[in-house]
Amino acid sequence: MSHKVDIRITPARPSEAETLTAIAFAAKRHWSYPERWIAHWQESLTATPASIIANETFVARIGERSVGFASLKLDEDTLFLHDLWVLPGDMGHGVGRALFRHAQQRARARGFSAFELESDPNAASFYERMGAQRVGTQSTLLEGEPRELPVYRCSTT
Repeated sequence: MSHKVDIRITPARPSEAETLTAIAFAAKRHWSYPERWIAHWQESLTATPASIIANETFVARIGERSVGFASLKLDEDTLFLHDLWVLPGDMGHGVGRALFRHAQQRARARGFSAFELESDPNAASFYERMGAQRVGTQSTLLEGEPRELPVYRCSTT
């Protein structure tokens, strides 16, 4: 971290969907993906009032600015870290770490000993630094080309 910032984590409100969507798109574009790929991912990058209500979604704030968000999604018996996005200008200042640690605390409070996540390859080293253990790979196709996404399991302790 280059300097200490005061990061607050608060529950997301459905009315923040547009702000959270802008954060997700900015964070994904940080990795210099082609715009046609970003367009392909539009649905998965878009937060909606319904998704904020359905999933436990929380926002990282520095002062009054929303600088990142994460969400936990229950799928059958498995809890997933479904989103974790940080504005590019706020990366490297502990925002991602604060969101990840909050997700661990919330998962533990819900009775889970671990959660899983599918990572963008560019974010894999971040999750490994957070203590996540790689448990597999999710194979996808993007424009007919294979793409491998690392899958992690994260302890809540």
